[in-house]
Amino acid sequence: MWERINRFADSHAIISACIPCVIFHSILLARIVPLDNLTPSGMLIVSTFMMLVLSAITIWLMRKMQVFNISDFSYGKMGKNLFLACVGGVLLFIGLLFIFVMLPENRFLAPNPSDFLIVALSQLLGVSVFEEVLYRGFVLKILLKKMRHSKKGMINACVVSSVIFGLAHITNLFAIIIRSGHLSVGVVLPIISQIIYATAFGLLTVALFLRSGTLWIPILIHGVGNIAVQAFVSYTSHDRILQIFQDPAVWSIPEFIMNTLASAIPLLIAGLLLLRKVNPDEIRNYN
Repeated sequence: MWERINRFADSHAIISACIPCVIFHSILLARIVPLDNLTPSGMLIVSTFMMLVLSAITIWLMRKMQVFNISDFSYGKMGKNLFLACVGGVLLFIGLLFIFVMLPENRFLAPNPSDFLIVALSQLLGVSVFEEVLYRGFVLKILLKKMRHSKKGMINACVVSSVIFGLAHITNLFAIIIRSGHLSVGVVLPIISQIIYATAFGLLTVALFLRSGTLWIPILIHGVGNIAVQAFVSYTSHDRILQIFQDPAVWSIPEFIMNTLASAIPLLIAGLLLLRKVNPDEIRNYN
């Protein structure tokens, strides 16, 4: 069976990369409906557990589809390439400054250290591990397996994997529809902006992964970046998860253009600059 699946993946790399993403995010989206009786912290704990399980399944798929390499999870190169993480961290911070405007205006100051601790652990152990293993691990490797034989093919694989990662954030729009029951242009614009921002961020983390040779660099960058946003939210609302879906941000078109360009362009430029020095011949052979 796996021989046929691998042959299909070799011929239809993009489809093969997208299928697990659609299935996994559908599973995570489905958790929103039956958990009304849980507290926001309880929802985070359940989500973190689900993401860890899906991360393990992703690694199993990588092994079965012959795109797994244990050295991708090594710590050996982290010190040597720490400067890459610093570059990514600085540029990510610039982008995150503009993400804060996506928060609803009616938030109130409500320090909640226990909620923040759960938020931090969920981002480091759940979201960042799951998304980096899935998109920079599985998706990127499936695409590189077919496209890495030239510089153009490698860049195409990096861009496509980043676009898939960005489009995955459309699930936030579905979550808003499920929780709030209404939709408008002003509500859709922040989600579109998030998709564009996530695409640019995905390109940066792809570059950091290929330059450093370890997934721990993008995992740390992703986790710290998410914590920066979620920490602010957890200290301005007791209902961190529920309120962000029930009372989403509303943007005008000028706000959409300004915030999207200001947050995405620095990350996009950084990612492309870092990818310039990646040699396709140096990418590991996963066959």
